[in-house]
Amino acid sequence: MELIDVNVCDVPKYIPEFVHLGYSKIPNAGLGVFATTRIKQGTFMGNYMGEILDSADEMTTNEYLYGTYSRTKKFTIDGSSIEKSNYTRFINCCSANYNENLVGIRYTPSEGSSVYRTRTGKQIDIDGYIFFYATRDIEQGEELYYDYGEAYRKKLGI
Repeated sequence: MELIDVNVCDVPKYIPEFVHLGYSKIPNAGLGVFATTRIKQGTFMGNYMGEILDSADEMTTNEYLYGTYSRTKKFTIDGSSIEKSNYTRFINCCSANYNENLVGIRYTPSEGSSVYRTRTGKQIDIDGYIFFYATRDIEQGEELYYDYGEAYRKKLGI
């Protein structure tokens, strides 16, 4: 396994102060995300970011694909590009030895618009986007884990 120097790694721009990147406790997992302070249950941890792929023609194969759906379509968020993703791409999968402490929630508006306007005026429809929250209090130094699902755990053998 090639070691990554986390001090010079071109990490995505938006890493909140309450987390940092380091080597995962999971063997051969590479980087992971760790709490720099105690994080309270229910804290919004960020959303899964990446290039939005709308069709099968655009699909690639990598470890950073997150399939989801909105009220009108299925789509995939591809977090493989360091320029288009954020720190959540480094959250590792929980297992029997590493308990889940985050939950991913798919945003689905009950009514009305789900369009968000950025400071630059760009409009983004966040219907179907994935938002992470702490499922319990997370202690300083603890690695963040999310359940990728049974198929992924089997693939990793965890």
